[in-house]
Amino acid sequence: YFIIYLCVKLLHSSIPDLLGSLGCDEYLGSGKVVDKCGMCGGDNSTCRLVSGVFKHSLSKIGYHKIVEIPEGATRINVTEMVKSRNYLALRSRSGRSIINGNWAIDRPGKYEGGGTMFTYRRPNEISSKAGESFLAEGPTNEILDVYMIFQQPNPGVHYEYILPSEKTHSLPDQPHQQPPSRGVWQRAACRLPGL
Repeated sequence: YFIIYLCVKLLHSSIPDLLGSLGCDEYLGSGKVVDKCGMCGGDNSTCRLVSGVFKHSLSKIGYHKIVEIPEGATRINVTEMVKSRNYLALRSRSGRSIINGNWAIDRPGKYEGGGTMFTYRRPNEISSKAGESFLAEGPTNEILDVYMIFQQPNPGVHYEYILPSEKTHSLPDQPHQQPPSRGVWQRAACRLPGL
């Protein structure tokens, strides 16, 4: 049993060194990672980042549109720059309330809308200086509107999302890659006496 233990220990310590880590293409040692556009081995050229800060001074209490999130948006982040008594709200273009609609303030949590799952965060009101936020991986399947429920001067709301490029650059077809040869596994294999 001691020999089996040593072989298992040897395999666990040697395989990562021999093969490297698993790439996003599911090949050991490929070194490929997912780019900001969500493409495995991509070069960030198939999408564009849209970002801005809503700083408009508002005077009328109520819902004020901040930004429109287009269909197909990914990695959505809408964050109040400083904690305030204002609230963020999210609504579909058809008028369906997703978060904080109809003057009802929702609890922080996960909310489905526009074909994706939004995480609504509202930090602890006593100890945190951070504002509230909406985060979603996307992609959205419809246009969504973000609003501020205005109650006090606007501290600013940062928004960003990623959209596919208008001119999508397709990566050239890669020849079919063979998985690593079994020879690597055979070199690392442990030979037990009598087997």
